Amino acid sequence: MLAMAWRVALGLLSAAGAAALGAVMLGEYELTGLLPYAVGPLFGLVIGEVVVSIGGCRAPAIGFGAAALAFGGVVWAGWIDSSGGLAPIKPQVWVAAALAAGATGLRASGWSRRHRAVGPEH
Repeated sequence: MLAMAWRVALGLLSAAGAAALGAVMLGEYELTGLLPYAVGPLFGLVIGEVVVSIGGCRAPAIGFGAAALAFGGVVWAGWIDSSGGLAPIKPQVWVAAALAAGATGLRASGWSRRHRAVGPEH
């Protein structure tokens, strides 16, 4: 049980690092036009995959934490794009952040998985 907790903590810590790195890279681009609708879900799926693959489990609390990291990463990218807060953050950044949080939450929470019977198929 303790090993699982360490894996989940390591998964969330790795996701925080990935979100920070992604924010710095994404901050170099302007989130305008259709870009937020593509970047948000993709950013969220990457963060969710980091949490799930390293953490080894899915749970609503993990999904909520990972979604917060993804949301924060996209907002940080928008803040970088706004010249460090000198200009207002574009409204499209909030759309991309919400889409990222939603995609991450679905990926890491376990709600998107169908429960299947385990065993040989007949």
